[in-house]
Amino acid sequence: MMINQITLLESCWHISPPWGQAMPPLAVQILKEVFLSSSDLPGYCCGIHWEGQEWIYAIVCLGEILYLPSKEFRPTNIFKNAAVPTSLFQLGDMVEVDFTLQPTRRIIQGIFRLKSDWLYGVEWCAPIVEETALTQSRFIWLADVDLVRV
Repeated sequence: MMINQITLLESCWHISPPWGQAMPPLAVQILKEVFLSSSDLPGYCCGIHWEGQEWIYAIVCLGEILYLPSKEFRPTNIFKNAAVPTSLFQLGDMVEVDFTLQPTRRIIQGIFRLKSDWLYGVEWCAPIVEETALTQSRFIWLADVDLVRV
């Protein structure tokens, strides 16, 4: 009986937004230019994911990708010049993922632009009380062909 309750709790975790009822606003949209606070170097946002209790932004700067919280950069209102197709899913969308014999529901908690493809971040396992015991990330990045809108 207890194992069923744990399984139910884990499945509810994956379909409950980790940020609560209302998704916190984003500091910058994907493909918008930014300036790093520490050096004033220009860059642009190529991805966003939820980590801990905040949004973490993937910022391309000098050919490297830096993963930074919003306090580490200043957004601009300028989009990077690029013809980019719209992503099929948005942050917070409910999707089905075919991890096992039975598809499981997840919430999109990250979006990343890699060359000409969109990748979407979902949790593949529930958090545990003792985070230090977990050596692998709970987060997995999937292409749109791996996801179905619910």
